[in-house]
Amino acid sequence: MVSDGIVDLIQAGVITNKKKNLHPNKVIATFLLGTKKLYEYADNNPAIELHPVDYVNNPIVIAQNDNMISINSAIQVDLMGQVNAEYINFKQFSGPGDQVHFVRGATMSNRGKSIIALPSTMVDEKISKIFFNFEAGVPVTTTRNDVDYIITEYGIAHLKGKTLRERAKLLIEIAHPKFREDLRKKAIEKFKIL
Repeated sequence: MVSDGIVDLIQAGVITNKKKNLHPNKVIATFLLGTKKLYEYADNNPAIELHPVDYVNNPIVIAQNDNMISINSAIQVDLMGQVNAEYINFKQFSGPGDQVHFVRGATMSNRGKSIIALPSTMVDEKISKIFFNFEAGVPVTTTRNDVDYIITEYGIAHLKGKTLRERAKLLIEIAHPKFREDLRKKAIEKFKIL
């Protein structure tokens, strides 16, 4: 999706698309959503191309650009590194979108990286967004096997290729400090972390 903000970024030279292997110098999207400013900018602009979603969000297409970085958000992450990006309090909050396609496309890209970024807490720091494990019925949007990096305001956990114990340790380190001890106790019981 392309929205109004991209117009200012292109005009300021922040977005150039010059380093793309596939579709260099072009903005590729499935749809535009914005104000008259965006639509006037895009109208007959050869630097903006719209393609079907099954092309734009195809991991094989995404991976053709070197150094691809995907940044997605999450509602919660468990200590195994599983990501829930669609479900809150036993209610559907959003759909999975194509998060997993961008995660996979970026990690298949030459020198690419996939990032899941989220704040460490919600509800005025009363609830950790890094959970011990998901409750029954909570969907996994992105599996632990696909996750590359998880980032909170407390740091970065590089999970790709790590064991369950290593993942738990890294995720506890980037959880909000007031939840770390409880997470650590549960992880010691489950994963035998010393």
